[in-house]
Amino acid sequence: MKKSLLSTVIGLFVISMAFSQNLDIRAYGGLNVLQLTTDHGTSLIDGVLHHKSVSGRSGFQLGGAVTFGERFYIQPGVQYGVLSTKIVNENTVTGTELTDETTLKTISVPLKIGFRLIDPETENIFNVRLYAGINGNHVMSVDHKTKSGGIDIDQDDYSNLILNADFGMGIDLFVFFIDFGYSMGLSPVHATGGDSAKANAMYTNFGLRISL
Repeated sequence: MKKSLLSTVIGLFVISMAFSQNLDIRAYGGLNVLQLTTDHGTSLIDGVLHHKSVSGRSGFQLGGAVTFGERFYIQPGVQYGVLSTKIVNENTVTGTELTDETTLKTISVPLKIGFRLIDPETENIFNVRLYAGINGNHVMSVDHKTKSGGIDIDQDDYSNLILNADFGMGIDLFVFFIDFGYSMGLSPVHATGGDSAKANAMYTNFGLRISL
């Protein structure tokens, strides 16, 4: 999977260099707030029915991207992300809660298509961008920080590839840029347990860009 991601990034970069008219390289970091779209369900633990809820918490991401094109542009990239989730199982008999918190480390290859509101040929200092795209997240590792006893959560409990659709707005100013976006889950986060939760997140990225 890692080799496939690397090959994809290299291929997109070569295409970018071959067909670009307006090219810049971007490096960024930012914060995300994850929310999982699951209904409150039930689970059976030690023969006792529990009310189950799944939620997300704050995390961060680091990445790089290549932007090429004029008013319309394409932006392939690669990103390292840290996402956090929380699962609470409440005993229907005693009311006791079993809480599990996990931190996911992911690698992804986001691909975005956007539109600059100002023609970069006439204005290269300031611009406003609108964009949309798709992002495939591969879970590299899972850190089960808070454990509720006999329950164990590891990488096998998560889907190998988690797909998201991205929408957002960006501002370019001199060599700086900032993006405000929303990532909508397209595929389930968990591979087991019958939970169809999808990962939605709001995020902000701040970074530097070098025009070539």
